[in-house]
Amino acid sequence: MESAGPPRPSATAGGGADPALAMAAIMENQVEEMRKMLNKFKVCSGQSGDMAGALPGHADILIFGPSGSGKSSLIRTFYMALNKTQQVPPDFAERIIVKDTAMNEGTLKYVSAVIKPAKLDNRGNILSSSILCHDTRGQIWMDEREQKQLSVIMDGHVKDDCMVQQRNYRYARLLWEFWKRDSELFPPEILANGKGLNNQPHAVLFVFDGSVEEIPDGEEETRFYREIIQMCRSKGYANPQVVLTRIDRVEEGIAKSSGKASMADRELMLRQVLDRKIEDVCMRLDVPRTAVHFIENYHSGVLDLEQEVRNISVDFHALKILSQCCSHADTFIAQALQDLRPAPCAIQ
Repeated sequence: MESAGPPRPSATAGGGADPALAMAAIMENQVEEMRKMLNKFKVCSGQSGDMAGALPGHADILIFGPSGSGKSSLIRTFYMALNKTQQVPPDFAERIIVKDTAMNEGTLKYVSAVIKPAKLDNRGNILSSSILCHDTRGQIWMDEREQKQLSVIMDGHVKDDCMVQQRNYRYARLLWEFWKRDSELFPPEILANGKGLNNQPHAVLFVFDGSVEEIPDGEEETRFYREIIQMCRSKGYANPQVVLTRIDRVEEGIAKSSGKASMADRELMLRQVLDRKIEDVCMRLDVPRTAVHFIENYHSGVLDLEQEVRNISVDFHALKILSQCCSHADTFIAQALQDLRPAPCAIQ
């Protein structure tokens, strides 16, 4: 969510069931509007002329962040929020593996998951574009090697569903690796043959565990991701977004530490904590406040009314982030097409 976002209609919202349900109804209307917009989304829909044929049929969102930060869970939350479901299809679940943080690396491959398929007319023309997310191997070492891996992915050089790792050089961390060709650094079977808008990501999303004390965790990690965000901008991604997950753990911590405080006081404390975390992230990573969001991911199915109300809030924030990513993807693709246009001939 931007800043702390609108009030979360949960057990901590206070005011009894009726106000919470009224707030949920308002939020549900906003959620339905975003669903309609995303289901109609078409990449650069206003583009016409010679360059229209160069448009990709999808918006590709690259999800990047430390190991165990909640990247895979966020992708699953996007799908569940957009499709208004409590489950994901089996093939989707197999590709997006959600592991406990203690299991360290989690996702090992560079894999795509289709959040929304494209819609075609009877002639095969695209009516609305597909939206897909690419999950990435979580960073552990925060070194030059992992930075190079992201650079190669962003340039559209890596095939889908491949293990992204470099050849086992003895001096893997040395900067001289940056001066080598990709074919020298990476196994040839993972490298894509061509480069273009169809196999490049179009928007970049960084995910961090928002329940930890420092985000990013320590000076080394902060420096690493600050450099990565600058690299994204240099490659044309003008508005990389940051998502802080596990708002539920932050709330649980406040409930334990606040003793006999009222529900209203706990809600105020939650907002203050989230606001401080967001301000810290903005300062550490040099990103605008509008680019930082807090979200609670889906974990499992829901049974009671109280949890159903909270799910509407999850949907709201997930779809808001997804909408912004699609907008940024549109901007990136439009600029890339502009760069491809031949320069006008100078009149002698």
